[in-house]
Amino acid sequence: MFLNKKSEDNGFKPKIFKPKQNFNAKFFKSLIYTLTFTVLVILFILVLFVILKSLHVFEEQGFWSFITGTNWKPGKDGEGQYGIGLIIIMTIVLLTISMLFAIPLTIFSTLFISEYLSVGMQKKVLTVIKLLASVPSVVFGLFARDQIGALFQLMGAPNNDNLMVASMTMTFMAAPTMISLSYNAVQSVPEGYRLGSLGLGISKEQTTFKIIRKSASAKIISAIILGMARVIGETMAIMMIAGNSTGGFITNSGISGFLFSSIRTLAATIGLEMTENSGSTHQSALYAIGLILFLLVFIINIVILFMSNVDNIKYSRRIKREEKLNSNSSRKIKTPKYVYDKKMLGMMVHNRTENKFFKKTYSAVMLFLMWISTAIIISFTFWILGDVIIKGLMGLSDPIAFIHMDTENRTGGGIFAALFTTILLVVCTLIFAIPFALGAAIYLNEYARQSSVLTKSFRFAINLLASTPSIVFGIFGLSIFIVLLGLPFSILAAGLTMTVVVLPMLISNFEDALQQVPHQYREAGSALGLTKIQTLFKIILPNAMEGIITGIILAMAKIIGESAPIYLTLGTDIQMPTQGFLSQGTTLTTGIYMMVAEGIPGHGQGTIYLMALITIILIIGLNFTSGRLSSLLVQKSKDLKAKSKIKRKEFNVKTKAKIKKMKPSLKFKWMKLQSKFRKGEIKITFFKEMASKNKLWVKRKKEYRKLKKGVIDHE
Repeated sequence: MFLNKKSEDNGFKPKIFKPKQNFNAKFFKSLIYTLTFTVLVILFILVLFVILKSLHVFEEQGFWSFITGTNWKPGKDGEGQYGIGLIIIMTIVLLTISMLFAIPLTIFSTLFISEYLSVGMQKKVLTVIKLLASVPSVVFGLFARDQIGALFQLMGAPNNDNLMVASMTMTFMAAPTMISLSYNAVQSVPEGYRLGSLGLGISKEQTTFKIIRKSASAKIISAIILGMARVIGETMAIMMIAGNSTGGFITNSGISGFLFSSIRTLAATIGLEMTENSGSTHQSALYAIGLILFLLVFIINIVILFMSNVDNIKYSRRIKREEKLNSNSSRKIKTPKYVYDKKMLGMMVHNRTENKFFKKTYSAVMLFLMWISTAIIISFTFWILGDVIIKGLMGLSDPIAFIHMDTENRTGGGIFAALFTTILLVVCTLIFAIPFALGAAIYLNEYARQSSVLTKSFRFAINLLASTPSIVFGIFGLSIFIVLLGLPFSILAAGLTMTVVVLPMLISNFEDALQQVPHQYREAGSALGLTKIQTLFKIILPNAMEGIITGIILAMAKIIGESAPIYLTLGTDIQMPTQGFLSQGTTLTTGIYMMVAEGIPGHGQGTIYLMALITIILIIGLNFTSGRLSSLLVQKSKDLKAKSKIKRKEFNVKTKAKIKKMKPSLKFKWMKLQSKFRKGEIKITFFKEMASKNKLWVKRKKEYRKLKKGVIDHE
């Protein structure tokens, strides 16, 4: 009997207690899941829509002929030729030349900043690099046409829009992102590597390049690949400075003719022809280019994912190798390939250690390359910002441009119109984006199982969406919101499109803000008996509010600086947004592009640079004050809550004091009134009069009913 009881006890499985959720908790959880599911649906629709739109040209022309064909001659359905082989080659050549300059600049400047500068100087130099990263692509294109193009014209270029101008511009557009990510990679190398190498007598330069660089090589390669994705997906700047010719390279004029050829990239082809396509086949071909870009981005993300796990893979392989060696201890030891006697080995070590000239030369060359690379990046930043500031301030000489772009005829909208349109676009985008991004971030951080395949797939999809060229979002917004749903070219259509663009950025920023809240806060809330939703709203979100506001401000800067998707969904006329969110128009960035592409009479150049200056001031101001603004807003809200709480307490105290003062007088008056009723000094006639009036009203009602029936007595 006891044995059976023991066996029953051994098989007993305790039931895990799950607290019951009230209606609010269930509703909020359902809302979070719905918002997250909506984000996943948006991602799925985006990919599926681009694929379906691309099938028409593949069926008509064939996939391989579309990829390898060299003729791109759009025409009416059945008449055009669509081969992007030559455009792919031109994109690859642009990417190759850009990376030939960008990769050395990135590696040398990153190592110099991280290993040779003090902490204070590192912050200053990184601030300058962030300034360069904040410059919008249309401003890069405007600057490159006037300055870099002019330099290459002095070298023999026939015009200011060619392959070399585009390559040099893309070098400095990709470099800030690559340097920032590479700097983080170098900083993550353990300090013991540096100290151990220097302790062995290895020079600082050899330590930097042969130990620090190699240790961070996987993450540096990931940063370089992201820079390549930036070059491949750039649209607006390339449209302004590359020449946009599909004829191929000039090969009959030597190397200079090749380098100064007019080119067109994949992304620029979509931007140039999407709004003026010749038919369904042409439109399908442009969607197919978007699909090719999306596949390239997918491959890049897979490579980055692999490179980020290289260290783990190497470590697991090393562990397996050591285990295998230990298990096969009886295996014969192989003789080494090279055998040196003690005398020869001693001579080699002596010659290597005594070769001071080699060490000094290597150190001097490496130090010079690091110094000159950093100087080039900083100089270019001051060059572009100084040029925009000087010419923008010169544009203030004609203040009519704030009201009318055409300063001679005084027609059309002005800078104020573009600025108001930009502000409305930011507001419209954030209205849609914040709820979805916050819901997805809460799901990923608070509800999702981190080890599940669904969560990992969702994170990969967010990273994929973040690195997708913005022109792909533009064609998606144009077809879904304008063609399919019937919305006009408006701030609303552009805002919905930009919602998809900024969602990955907001989700990542919000999730980082939620992760910054210590886990002990959640445990303390549970210990106090708070439910999950109460813990979220009373503990987690208030403590993460500063990071959430910072993410919103950075998203505002991204919306202001974006141009490709807005160009396809908002319109091209600079005008005041008199119809609110249904107004057409241009933002500051798309206005710059339209003015450069079409030109305006009057003092056009000064007006363009003035718009560029205003755009840069807004973006840099938001990027560099996001942390301070968020902390200030959080502190102000806390102060207001504290003040309102104090005022509420003071009001309650005063109200209670007044009631206490009024209580004796009210009690005395009520007792006096009661005594008068008892003595008969006050006669109650009100209720008697009301009773008599009620009887008369009943009598009249009966007479009216008799009159209505025709049975009234005429006596």
